[in-house]
Amino acid sequence: MRDRELALAHLEELREETMSAAWGARSTREERRRIVQAAIIFGRKLEERLSERTEELQPDEAQRFLMSLINDVIAEFASQEEMSRDEATSFLSDVNTRDLVLEFNEALEAREQTELSLDEQLRRIVDDRQERAIWSDHFRSG
Repeated sequence: MRDRELALAHLEELREETMSAAWGARSTREERRRIVQAAIIFGRKLEERLSERTEELQPDEAQRFLMSLINDVIAEFASQEEMSRDEATSFLSDVNTRDLVLEFNEALEAREQTELSLDEQLRRIVDDRQERAIWSDHFRSG
């Protein structure tokens, strides 16, 4: 199944209430599909890169690894969406969009490890946003 069709199938697993909470009530079906599709690409590319590694990622390699991963995701997303690399970069580099893509990827991964539905996993992640933001602020402030 291609990523676009898989993204549409995942959207069918979600309730409107969950999608509105996750991505905003004004988000269009196309925006939602793109977020899900980007999450699918990200997860696949991450797994590919991690499986290629024979040793644990060292701290000094982390930034290069992530930048290379993101560039690969952008290229694949642009190709699948038949858009320019600049358009794909603009969409995926937006902080809000990037966070939504990472959240959905987290929901996909969590679903594989538990018996909860994709809808339940995404809802849990969305409901935990405030708590994560508090911890993030706590660690940034020292």
